Amino acid sequence: MNIKFAAALFSCAVLTACQYKAEPLTVATYNVYSSYEGKLPGKYLLFVDGSKLDKPIKPSDMNCAAHTFPLNLSSSFSGSVRQTFANLVTDLEPVQAPVGRDELKARGARGMIIVKGEDVNARLRVVPGFWVAGMETEVEVAASITVDGQSGRLLGTTVSGDGNAQGDAGFACEGGAKSLTQSAEQAMKETLGRLGEALTNSDRVRNGK
Repeated sequence: MNIKFAAALFSCAVLTACQYKAEPLTVATYNVYSSYEGKLPGKYLLFVDGSKLDKPIKPSDMNCAAHTFPLNLSSSFSGSVRQTFANLVTDLEPVQAPVGRDELKARGARGMIIVKGEDVNARLRVVPGFWVAGMETEVEVAASITVDGQSGRLLGTTVSGDGNAQGDAGFACEGGAKSLTQSAEQAMKETLGRLGEALTNSDRVRNGK
């Protein structure tokens, strides 16, 4: 039993040593194109769910195949959405759970905005070099937005954004995490811009019907 336990601990230690986390920072988008002047008027509630945007990434070829790169976007995605939308809506109130249409009037809100991270796909490839190996990464982030007003659904769409980066592979492939982080931040910024454009340019949202 002790031998098996020791072997299990050793396996966990090896596995942990082969993981390089990629955790992008909050990357709010402030240059959202709008056909209207000023922010979206009124008060809106905002619920964000980025739980589907955490995914372990493996290299696409045999190089660095022993390593795993956990891509953790959930926290940064949620913070990025809140900061981006705060610049688009006159009065934005983040909530911990979606609020039903029948409760909006009592809370003085024109609508309930729900943003969800739907999926993240990434590709990591090692590029052999004469002196130093390189790392190329691509990340695609998909997200959806819905807006419910007091009388019904006002907006519903899904968008996506892409990002790519290059860098040195580093010691034992550790550079893959940095490259993935850069690609993910680019992808999120593009996705956030498209989410913001969908919201601020919606006639139905602005008219409330």
